[in-house]
Amino acid sequence: MIKLALTDMDNTLVPFGQDLVSDSVFEAVSLVREAGLRFGPATGRDEQELRRFFGGDESCFETGILSNGKKVKLDGELVAVHYMDKVALQRLADAFFAVPGVFLCAYPAKTDYTNPVYVLGARTAEMAAYESRLRFNGIPCEQLPDIDFIAGAMACSGSKENMDNVRRIAACLAPEFDIVAPIANWFDVLPKGVSKASGLDELIAAMGISDEEVAFFGDGENDIKMMGRVPNSVAVANAMPAAAEAARWHIGACLDDGVPVALRELARVAGTDEPADFMSA
Repeated sequence: MIKLALTDMDNTLVPFGQDLVSDSVFEAVSLVREAGLRFGPATGRDEQELRRFFGGDESCFETGILSNGKKVKLDGELVAVHYMDKVALQRLADAFFAVPGVFLCAYPAKTDYTNPVYVLGARTAEMAAYESRLRFNGIPCEQLPDIDFIAGAMACSGSKENMDNVRRIAACLAPEFDIVAPIANWFDVLPKGVSKASGLDELIAAMGISDEEVAFFGDGENDIKMMGRVPNSVAVANAMPAAAEAARWHIGACLDDGVPVALRELARVAGTDEPADFMSA
Protein backbone atom coordinates (compact mmCIF):
# COMPACT_ATOMS: atom_id res chain seq x y z
CA MET A 1 0.00 0.00 0.00
CA ILE A 2 1.43 3.37 -1.03
CA LYS A 3 1.54 5.99 1.73
CA LEU A 4 3.93 8.52 0.18
CA ALA A 5 4.02 9.78 -3.42
CA LEU A 6 7.17 11.66 -4.40
CA THR A 7 7.87 13.23 -7.77
CA ASP A 8 10.68 14.97 -9.57
CA MET A 9 9.68 18.37 -10.95
CA ASP A 10 11.37 19.35 -14.24
CA ASN A 11 10.21 17.21 -17.18
CA THR A 12 8.36 14.88 -14.79
CA LEU A 13 5.62 16.90 -13.09
CA VAL A 14 6.08 20.12 -15.07
CA PRO A 15 7.56 20.61 -18.56
CA PHE A 16 11.00 22.19 -18.38
CA GLY A 17 10.74 25.97 -18.73
CA GLN A 18 7.12 26.14 -17.56
CA ASP A 19 6.67 28.27 -14.45
CA LEU A 20 3.55 26.69 -12.95
CA VAL A 21 2.19 23.18 -12.63
CA SER A 22 -1.07 22.48 -14.44
CA ASP A 23 -4.56 22.53 -12.94
CA SER A 24 -4.51 18.76 -13.42
CA VAL A 25 -1.59 18.52 -11.00
CA PHE A 26 -3.36 20.57 -8.32
CA GLU A 27 -6.47 18.42 -8.69
CA ALA A 28 -4.50 15.17 -8.48
CA VAL A 29 -2.53 16.32 -5.44
CA SER A 30 -5.78 17.21 -3.66
CA LEU A 31 -7.22 13.77 -4.40
CA VAL A 32 -4.10 12.01 -3.14
CA ARG A 33 -4.08 13.96 0.10
CA GLU A 34 -7.82 13.50 0.63
CA ALA A 35 -7.20 9.76 0.28
CA GLY A 36 -4.75 9.89 3.19
CA LEU A 37 -1.45 9.80 1.29
CA ARG A 38 1.34 12.29 1.69
CA PHE A 39 2.55 13.99 -1.49
CA GLY A 40 5.71 15.93 -2.15
CA PRO A 41 8.53 16.75 -4.54
CA ALA A 42 11.84 14.89 -4.71
CA THR A 43 13.75 17.45 -6.69
CA GLY A 44 16.88 19.48 -7.19
CA ARG A 45 14.79 22.62 -6.71
CA ASP A 46 14.66 24.48 -3.40
CA GLU A 47 11.75 26.13 -1.63
CA GLN A 48 11.73 29.50 -3.41
CA GLU A 49 11.52 27.73 -6.78
CA LEU A 50 8.81 25.36 -5.56
CA ARG A 51 6.72 28.32 -4.45
CA ARG A 52 6.75 29.49 -8.05
CA PHE A 53 5.90 26.06 -9.46
CA PHE A 54 2.99 25.60 -7.04
CA GLY A 55 1.67 29.14 -7.28
CA GLY A 56 2.58 29.97 -3.69
CA ASP A 57 0.78 26.93 -2.22
CA GLU A 58 3.38 25.75 0.28
CA SER A 59 1.21 22.82 1.35
CA CYS A 60 2.28 21.11 -1.89
CA PHE A 61 5.84 20.82 -0.62
CA GLU A 62 5.44 20.71 3.16
CA THR A 63 6.69 17.12 2.84
CA GLY A 64 9.44 16.24 0.40
CA ILE A 65 13.08 15.89 -0.59
CA LEU A 66 14.45 19.23 -1.78
CA SER A 67 17.71 20.36 -3.34
CA ASN A 68 18.63 16.78 -4.34
CA GLY A 69 18.47 15.47 -0.78
CA LYS A 70 20.19 18.37 0.94
CA LYS A 71 16.89 19.35 2.56
CA VAL A 72 14.27 16.93 3.86
CA LYS A 73 10.87 18.12 5.13
CA LEU A 74 7.96 16.37 6.83
CA ASP A 75 4.68 18.19 7.45
CA GLY A 76 6.41 21.56 7.23
CA GLU A 77 9.25 20.69 9.61
CA LEU A 78 12.88 20.44 8.51
CA VAL A 79 14.04 16.87 9.17
CA ALA A 80 17.58 17.24 7.79
CA VAL A 81 19.82 19.75 6.02
CA HIS A 82 23.24 19.31 4.36
CA TYR A 83 25.22 22.40 3.30
CA MET A 84 27.84 22.51 0.55
CA ASP A 85 31.61 22.39 1.15
CA LYS A 86 32.45 25.99 0.23
CA VAL A 87 36.21 25.40 -0.08
CA ALA A 88 35.63 22.58 -2.58
CA LEU A 89 33.12 24.71 -4.50
CA GLN A 90 35.66 27.51 -4.80
CA ARG A 91 38.33 25.05 -5.97
CA LEU A 92 35.99 23.80 -8.69
CA ALA A 93 35.12 27.34 -9.75
CA ASP A 94 38.78 28.37 -9.92
CA ALA A 95 39.68 25.40 -12.11
CA PHE A 96 37.10 26.24 -14.77
CA PHE A 97 37.07 30.02 -14.38
CA ALA A 98 38.75 30.73 -17.73
CA VAL A 99 37.08 27.89 -19.68
CA PRO A 100 34.51 29.24 -22.18
CA GLY A 101 31.03 27.82 -21.77
CA VAL A 102 31.69 26.34 -18.32
CA PHE A 103 30.92 28.12 -15.06
CA LEU A 104 29.88 27.39 -11.49
CA CYS A 105 26.70 28.48 -9.71
CA ALA A 106 26.36 28.54 -5.91
CA TYR A 107 22.93 28.87 -4.28
CA PRO A 108 22.85 30.58 -0.87
CA ALA A 109 20.98 28.85 1.94
CA LYS A 110 19.24 32.11 2.84
CA THR A 111 17.40 33.23 -0.25
CA ASP A 112 14.22 34.89 -1.51
CA TYR A 113 11.74 34.80 -4.38
CA THR A 114 14.24 36.36 -6.81
CA ASN A 115 16.43 33.23 -6.51
CA PRO A 116 19.85 34.93 -6.29
CA VAL A 117 22.78 32.74 -7.35
CA TYR A 118 26.52 33.47 -7.13
CA VAL A 119 28.08 32.82 -10.55
CA LEU A 120 31.81 32.26 -11.02
CA GLY A 121 33.46 32.22 -14.44
CA ALA A 122 30.56 33.14 -16.73
CA ARG A 123 30.62 35.63 -19.56
CA THR A 124 27.66 38.02 -19.46
CA ALA A 125 25.87 36.49 -22.44
CA GLU A 126 26.46 32.95 -21.15
CA MET A 127 25.01 33.78 -17.75
CA ALA A 128 21.99 35.54 -19.27
CA ALA A 129 21.08 32.47 -21.32
CA TYR A 130 21.09 30.22 -18.26
CA GLU A 131 19.33 32.81 -16.09
CA SER A 132 16.44 32.76 -18.54
CA ARG A 133 16.45 28.99 -18.93
CA LEU A 134 16.72 28.11 -15.22
CA ARG A 135 15.01 31.14 -13.68
CA PHE A 136 17.70 32.54 -11.41
CA ASN A 137 19.31 35.95 -10.91
CA GLY A 138 23.07 35.70 -11.27
CA ILE A 139 25.53 37.61 -9.10
CA PRO A 140 28.92 37.53 -10.88
CA CYS A 141 31.87 37.09 -8.54
CA GLU A 142 35.33 35.57 -8.30
CA GLN A 143 35.24 34.52 -4.64
CA LEU A 144 32.31 33.01 -2.78
CA PRO A 145 31.13 35.05 0.22
CA ASP A 146 31.40 33.62 3.73
CA ILE A 147 27.86 32.26 3.94
CA ASP A 148 26.20 28.83 3.83
CA PHE A 149 25.33 27.37 0.44
CA ILE A 150 22.58 24.82 -0.02
CA ALA A 151 23.34 23.89 -3.64
CA GLY A 152 25.90 24.03 -6.41
CA ALA A 153 25.69 23.53 -10.15
CA MET A 154 27.83 23.80 -13.26
CA ALA A 155 26.79 25.05 -16.67
CA CYS A 156 28.50 23.22 -19.50
CA SER A 157 27.79 24.25 -23.08
CA GLY A 158 28.53 22.03 -26.04
CA SER A 159 28.26 18.36 -26.91
CA LYS A 160 27.73 15.30 -24.74
CA GLU A 161 31.42 14.52 -25.23
CA ASN A 162 32.32 17.92 -23.79
CA MET A 163 30.00 17.31 -20.84
CA ASP A 164 31.63 13.93 -20.21
CA ASN A 165 35.09 15.52 -20.24
CA VAL A 166 34.08 18.31 -17.87
CA ARG A 167 32.40 15.85 -15.52
CA ARG A 168 35.52 13.66 -15.42
CA ILE A 169 37.81 16.60 -14.68
CA ALA A 170 35.43 18.02 -12.06
CA ALA A 171 35.21 14.66 -10.28
CA CYS A 172 39.02 14.51 -10.04
CA LEU A 173 39.36 18.10 -8.86
CA ALA A 174 36.62 17.91 -6.23
CA PRO A 175 36.20 14.35 -4.90
CA GLU A 176 34.02 15.83 -2.15
CA PHE A 177 31.20 16.00 -4.71
CA ASP A 178 29.07 13.81 -6.93
CA ILE A 179 28.47 15.37 -10.36
CA VAL A 180 25.17 14.43 -12.04
CA ALA A 181 23.30 15.77 -15.07
CA PRO A 182 19.54 16.29 -14.61
CA ILE A 183 19.20 18.02 -18.00
CA ALA A 184 21.41 18.76 -21.00
CA ASN A 185 24.30 21.20 -20.44
CA TRP A 186 23.80 21.38 -16.68
CA PHE A 187 25.34 19.49 -13.75
CA ASP A 188 24.10 19.32 -10.20
CA VAL A 189 27.04 19.37 -7.78
CA LEU A 190 26.15 17.30 -4.71
CA PRO A 191 27.95 16.51 -1.46
CA LYS A 192 29.37 13.00 -1.82
CA GLY A 193 26.75 10.46 -0.81
CA VAL A 194 23.91 12.98 -0.61
CA SER A 195 21.11 12.38 -3.09
CA LYS A 196 17.38 12.05 -3.37
CA ALA A 197 17.88 8.44 -2.26
CA SER A 198 19.74 9.42 0.93
CA GLY A 199 17.03 12.00 1.59
CA LEU A 200 14.45 9.26 1.27
CA ASP A 201 16.17 7.28 4.03
CA GLU A 202 15.83 10.30 6.32
CA LEU A 203 12.22 10.94 5.30
CA ILE A 204 10.86 7.41 5.68
CA ALA A 205 12.65 7.06 9.03
CA ALA A 206 10.86 10.20 10.23
CA MET A 207 7.53 8.90 8.87
CA GLY A 208 7.97 5.38 10.21
CA ILE A 209 7.18 3.71 6.87
CA SER A 210 9.04 1.32 4.57
CA ASP A 211 10.38 1.95 1.09
CA GLU A 212 7.72 -0.41 -0.30
CA GLU A 213 5.15 2.19 0.76
CA VAL A 214 6.70 4.88 -1.46
CA ALA A 215 6.01 5.64 -5.12
CA PHE A 216 8.57 7.81 -6.88
CA PHE A 217 8.19 9.45 -10.31
CA GLY A 218 11.21 10.68 -12.25
CA ASP A 219 12.91 11.21 -15.59
CA GLY A 220 16.56 12.20 -15.23
CA GLU A 221 20.04 11.03 -14.39
CA ASN A 222 19.74 12.44 -10.88
CA ASP A 223 16.72 10.16 -10.34
CA ILE A 224 18.55 6.88 -11.03
CA LYS A 225 19.74 6.25 -7.45
CA MET A 226 16.19 6.84 -6.29
CA MET A 227 14.87 4.46 -8.97
CA GLY A 228 17.14 1.76 -7.60
CA ARG A 229 16.17 2.54 -4.01
CA VAL A 230 12.38 2.47 -4.34
CA PRO A 231 10.59 -0.76 -5.36
CA ASN A 232 7.76 1.29 -6.87
CA SER A 233 9.85 3.56 -9.08
CA VAL A 234 8.08 5.11 -12.06
CA ALA A 235 9.50 6.74 -15.19
CA VAL A 236 7.60 9.11 -17.44
CA ALA A 237 7.64 8.31 -21.16
CA ASN A 238 10.06 11.16 -21.88
CA ALA A 239 12.64 9.93 -19.35
CA MET A 240 16.32 9.68 -20.19
CA PRO A 241 17.08 6.10 -21.32
CA ALA A 242 19.09 5.26 -18.20
CA ALA A 243 16.28 6.46 -15.92
CA ALA A 244 13.66 4.57 -17.91
CA GLU A 245 15.74 1.41 -17.66
CA ALA A 246 16.17 1.83 -13.91
CA ALA A 247 12.44 2.29 -13.23
CA ARG A 248 10.10 -0.59 -12.49
CA TRP A 249 6.95 1.04 -13.84
CA HIS A 250 6.32 3.34 -16.80
CA ILE A 251 3.61 5.94 -17.45
CA GLY A 252 2.72 8.67 -19.95
CA ALA A 253 4.90 11.64 -20.77
CA CYS A 254 5.15 14.82 -18.74
CA LEU A 255 3.39 16.77 -21.50
CA ASP A 256 0.53 14.25 -21.40
CA ASP A 257 -0.04 14.62 -17.63
CA GLY A 258 1.49 11.21 -16.95
CA VAL A 259 2.10 11.89 -13.25
CA PRO A 260 -1.31 13.47 -12.44
CA VAL A 261 -3.05 10.51 -14.08
CA ALA A 262 -0.96 8.12 -11.98
CA LEU A 263 -1.63 10.11 -8.80
CA ARG A 264 -5.37 9.82 -9.38
CA GLU A 265 -4.89 6.06 -9.64
CA LEU A 266 -3.05 6.00 -6.31
CA ALA A 267 -5.88 7.96 -4.73
CA ARG A 268 -8.45 5.55 -6.18
CA VAL A 269 -6.83 2.45 -4.65
CA ALA A 270 -5.71 4.06 -1.38
CA GLY A 271 -6.49 1.92 1.64
CA THR A 272 -6.96 -1.24 -0.43
CA ASP A 273 -4.71 -4.06 -1.61
CA GLU A 274 -5.59 -3.29 -5.23
CA PRO A 275 -2.61 -2.09 -7.30
CA ALA A 276 -2.85 1.08 -9.33
CA ASP A 277 -3.35 0.42 -13.03
CA PHE A 278 0.16 1.57 -13.93
CA MET A 279 1.62 -0.89 -11.38
CA SER A 280 0.09 -3.95 -12.99
CA ALA A 281 1.36 -3.57 -16.56
